Amino acid sequence: MNSHFLAFDWKGFMAHFRQFDANSSALSYSFPPPTVVAGMLAGVLGIEKDEYYERFNRSNLQIAVQIVTPPRKLVQTLNYIFAKSANDLNMSGDNLHTQIPAELLVAPTFPQAPLHYRIFVKTAEAKLAGELEEALRQPKFRYLPYLGSAPFTSWIEWLGVPETIQQLASTEPAIVDTVAPLAALELRSLRMEALDGILPAFFREHVRRDFLPGREPGEVIDVVWERNRGRIKAQFKEPVYRWQLNQQTFHVVFM
Repeated sequence: MNSHFLAFDWKGFMAHFRQFDANSSALSYSFPPPTVVAGMLAGVLGIEKDEYYERFNRSNLQIAVQIVTPPRKLVQTLNYIFAKSANDLNMSGDNLHTQIPAELLVAPTFPQAPLHYRIFVKTAEAKLAGELEEALRQPKFRYLPYLGSAPFTSWIEWLGVPETIQQLASTEPAIVDTVAPLAALELRSLRMEALDGILPAFFREHVRRDFLPGREPGEVIDVVWERNRGRIKAQFKEPVYRWQLNQQTFHVVFM
């Protein structure tokens, strides 16, 4: 298997991952989509904006996200600059403002506990895997990570590289711990049965998978995640990987 795998936890007390198709309001995804994670990793390595899209495309870098603590959404009204020209941005124009509702994410027990996402990375490039491991393990960041918006500082806890990794056969249903692309599921295979006695609550979101060179918009995909147990049982037609990491087992499907 000519791939390299690593994992880390990403935590912070507040987040906002703006939905790309929200115009008059700042709605947020419930988790960091692949474009946000890729941008954060590029910042950690010190790669400038608009210079990483080709290297971080899906053929070279794949990302999976586990929602460890399901977020609670708060709606707050933010006071934005009402800008109709460049002069308005430095407050030299009419100095007008407009109020925009914005969704913010916090943990259910905020502020006693942080939001908690677990990120799994698969890359085909050994050099990139080494650079990420060196930066995340120490940690040693060129630019500090933040959860979607600059005010929302965050921290990273290194988990490691898997002791073993196994690609599961596609002939049997699997239970994955991560957000799953709908296209990775066999048609009508999503199971509504209870896991550990708890019925599932599924949510669907519409995210951009990556950017193309020149910041051209890349593919948009639909994904599904589960709130109550954080696990999805279905028949998958895309690879599902079983990770053994720090004496724990994770089942991961990449976006």
